[in-house]
Amino acid sequence: MADPSFYNTATILELLRLKPDGHDRYVGQSHYMGSANVFGGQVLGQSLYAATATVENRRPHSMHALFLLRGNHRLPITYEVERVRDGGSFSTRRVVAFQEDRRIFVMSASFQVEEEGYSHQKSVPALVDPEMLPSSLPDWKQRAAQSARPFEPVPVDFRAPSGGDLFSSQDGMPHKQVWMRAPYNIGDDVSMHEALFAYMSDYGLLWTALEPHGIRVGDPRLQIASLDHAIWFHRPFRMDEWLRFEMESPNASGGRGLTLAHVYDQKGVLVATLAQEGLIRMHENSKA
Repeated sequence: MADPSFYNTATILELLRLKPDGHDRYVGQSHYMGSANVFGGQVLGQSLYAATATVENRRPHSMHALFLLRGNHRLPITYEVERVRDGGSFSTRRVVAFQEDRRIFVMSASFQVEEEGYSHQKSVPALVDPEMLPSSLPDWKQRAAQSARPFEPVPVDFRAPSGGDLFSSQDGMPHKQVWMRAPYNIGDDVSMHEALFAYMSDYGLLWTALEPHGIRVGDPRLQIASLDHAIWFHRPFRMDEWLRFEMESPNASGGRGLTLAHVYDQKGVLVATLAQEGLIRMHENSKA
């Protein structure tokens, strides 16, 4: 396992455990991620936790989110859950996130009872043993040391065939492969594994759309932000076991980039599929 002393896994799990604030209403805090804005993955994870708290004996199979306004990481976020429908097999929830009476985020999630049925999956690419790949920890330490204001360390260990570099595939192609895993056992609460997965699903996904254009995250000319985000949960998984994200960007146009990802466990089982579209603008006249 990676050195757990640098990873803030426990801090993030506590952040995802929202506090009840009335009927189907929850309040969460934020943490600094190098920007005054709230990290999108945090809101994804917290909103899924809020929706899950209102459902019994059903697991999420899909969630679809829209980012409406930038969130301020210094202010609490209120999540209001609407119980749209509870059917015989499925439950639907809608979550709206507020800061100072402004809607900053909306999400719809669907839950299903456990059910048997036909099964097939997309073929898994050749798998590389993540234990043989370099950890991204040195990269994160260097970025934290160079930051004008220290930011929260990552909650998981990232490993990528591209020299451990999460920020670039190094071949200029619109694809990326990244392994990730929490650095220690995080318990058996399935909802926390799912919430942490939603949180981590915003790391590096949109960055894949930058690859063909030679732009790296951190470029002062770059304006990048999530617009919408979708997750389909296919099969059970654990965030403290290795998951491989196969990411590709099939399109960039109109100041937006689209990225898809298939997520496999270490045995090659497809556990989830992701889609995200985000804003990617370059301001050539930046003085930064």
